[in-house]
Amino acid sequence: MNAFQLEFYTRLRAWNNLRTELIHLPLHEKCTEVDKFWQQCPATTHYLHPVDIDSWPDPWQLLDDNMYCPYARALGMIYTLVMLGISDIDLVDATDHNSIDVVLVLVDRAKYVLNYWPHTVVNNKLGDFTITKKYNIIPIIQKTGTL
Repeated sequence: MNAFQLEFYTRLRAWNNLRTELIHLPLHEKCTEVDKFWQQCPATTHYLHPVDIDSWPDPWQLLDDNMYCPYARALGMIYTLVMLGISDIDLVDATDHNSIDVVLVLVDRAKYVLNYWPHTVVNNKLGDFTITKKYNIIPIIQKTGTL
């Protein structure tokens, strides 16, 4: 069942259950499962713009809006990771080896690369990408109430 195809409270419950299930797992499993969960969301071309990062939705509004461009999907991943107590997270724009622009979530000094292709979190290497911009995610983290 894909919670993103169901109503808001089901999505909210699924997101809460994910965090509960992952809390005691090793970091690589957390990253893999967070990526797997958010890779299911419905994709849209445009929803968030990086210039407006300070006004991006909080986690609950993101789930309620249920619209996910690459930045919004990355945002969901970041919210989940932060609420799992993970702090070594970066949000970057990059270009892959095929010259395709991507939005990546990097964890543990880019040991784990999320928000690229499904099921590739532990197989991606930062060297496969050219970073074009790194974002300050403090405004994002503040919206979780953990800072």
